[in-house]
Amino acid sequence: SEREQVKQLKNLRETRDNDKVQATLQDLRMGAEGDSNLVPLILEAVKVYATLGEICGILREVFGEYKAADL
Repeated sequence: SEREQVKQLKNLRETRDNDKVQATLQDLRMGAEGDSNLVPLILEAVKVYATLGEICGILREVFGEYKAADL
């Protein structure tokens, strides 16, 4: 199952338009750094086959990662 997922991900990255993916991820980064509505930017990234990991990576870089406070 894991090998199949890795194979499919590799195939996706080889067949998609990587220039469009990078452009939409850059748009997402700029939107996240500003005050834009991120939903349309995320949807556009999904439409050009950006992966969830790529999208979350951009958001993590801009906003950081939530850490619950110790109680």
